Amino acid sequence: MPERIDADVCVVGAGYAGLTAARRLSQGAKSVVVLEARDRVGGRIWTQHLSDGAAVDRGGAWLGPKHDAIFGLAREVGVSTYKTWVKGAHLLVDGERTRRYTGLIPKISPLAVVTIALAQVRLDRMAKKVPLETPWTAKRAAEWDARSVAWWIERSGITAGIGRDLFEMAVRGLFTGDLNDTSFLHLLFLVRAHGSINTLFSIEGGSQENMVEGGAGSIARRVADDLGDSMRLSSPVRSITQGDDHVLVDTGALTVSARHAVVTVPPALAVDIAFDPVLPDDRLTLYRSAVAGPESKTLVVYDEPFWRADGFSGQTSQPGSACEVTLDASPATGSPGVIASFAFGAVAERFDALDPAERRRAVLDALTRRLGPRAASPVEFIETAWWAEEWTRGCSMAHLPPGILTRYGPLLREPFGRVHWAGTETSTTSHGAIDGAVRSGERAAAEILDRS
Repeated sequence: MPERIDADVCVVGAGYAGLTAARRLSQGAKSVVVLEARDRVGGRIWTQHLSDGAAVDRGGAWLGPKHDAIFGLAREVGVSTYKTWVKGAHLLVDGERTRRYTGLIPKISPLAVVTIALAQVRLDRMAKKVPLETPWTAKRAAEWDARSVAWWIERSGITAGIGRDLFEMAVRGLFTGDLNDTSFLHLLFLVRAHGSINTLFSIEGGSQENMVEGGAGSIARRVADDLGDSMRLSSPVRSITQGDDHVLVDTGALTVSARHAVVTVPPALAVDIAFDPVLPDDRLTLYRSAVAGPESKTLVVYDEPFWRADGFSGQTSQPGSACEVTLDASPATGSPGVIASFAFGAVAERFDALDPAERRRAVLDALTRRLGPRAASPVEFIETAWWAEEWTRGCSMAHLPPGILTRYGPLLREPFGRVHWAGTETSTTSHGAIDGAVRSGERAAAEILDRS
């Protein structure tokens, strides 16, 4: 016989949204059961420990200075943060040429720099006209939502060449999907949710400014530990049935009877759950459309961060390469040395099609060219193709195609009977970030506590 548990609330998913919702509900004197399909907590945040015990992040890792919700949660559970390493020269590879620079602006043509700056000013100006809580009500929402991000970049005024390639890669890194299939309104909403496009692109003062001691998953692990027996791992939810005064959440081996449910899985995974009553067509269209794109993150681990002594920050870029963007992701102690390498969208898919040995060679050849011969001999090489992860299917967040946000946007957060929704895709402030996931969990918990 399947096991049956009674609780006030059943939370589906143990990423930061689900863990935060469960924590706040428990603090509000509600009994909670958390069902997680994976054999670990954290969701799109995945901390792995190396053989020497050092923690590295295979998924989300960075926090911005205004990410107050995740910083608050970290303080609650006694986890510290530290600054991402930025000292030294950054590198931009353009064909056979490698440019060294410091600060935010690479040494490309002054015209390219000016046109990028003007494009970013225009983006910020338009984004300020997008209401944070209801972006679909912006005066020009229908116009902006009918256009794609690729359409706007083509008409942005940014000069063709390395400048436009760099800008396109940076925006593609935000969404990871095909920019022809990403709503321009969604980009404006994302910018509004973080304050400026520069914040999204930046390390110092931006979204990549801070890392978490012990890995970003250490906060999730401590929250889960506090929840204790409320956590059930390796428990993918198969169905959610609603009655007049309860919901039944079923995994096949376990049924949870609760007053409310909070579903925190990525939108594309929600359609795999059998709902009774069934999800209306508008919700199904939203969740089927809100898909995350291909993104690969490769951690290249060395005995020490040798590039620092050589005068490099570890921050490099080459649009279209196996290492489109790299950052120094070493632990706070500085040992071991860790380079985090990213590829996005079609570029990630192209390199993923290679066999592992060819892919490793492509990454190490690129790093060796940029950082010198010591880059050719890592002690560990850890790849994660996020769109191939069964319970994720893409990172860093779902992107919305043209026409979806204005038609179905309100449904992102609107409860479906006794089912509430969380996840960074449902967040306004810090939309798409770890902080957004935490904020969404707090909102969902508040909705239920307010109804009780």
